[in-house]
Amino acid sequence: MAWNVIRLTDTTAGVTMPDLTHTTTETAAGMMAKASAPVTVSLATVAGYQVSELLLWCTLIYTVLMIAHKLYSIYKDVTENKS
Repeated sequence: MAWNVIRLTDTTAGVTMPDLTHTTTETAAGMMAKASAPVTVSLATVAGYQVSELLLWCTLIYTVLMIAHKLYSIYKDVTENKS
């Protein structure tokens, strides 16, 4: 999807704004990623979950994933050095 920005002119003062014409292309994945947080919060609220509870669970999952990734990285470094 491409968006075109048109040139803006202030006719009352006779001042022309800087030229802001450019084209931006955004993929469907990019648009979905930007919309995912608000949609998730809205759906959780409708389902009866509080936003604070949702954030606590997301933080817990993120922390566990980061610890697992770090442990895997350490394990990989240790086994690589033994060879």
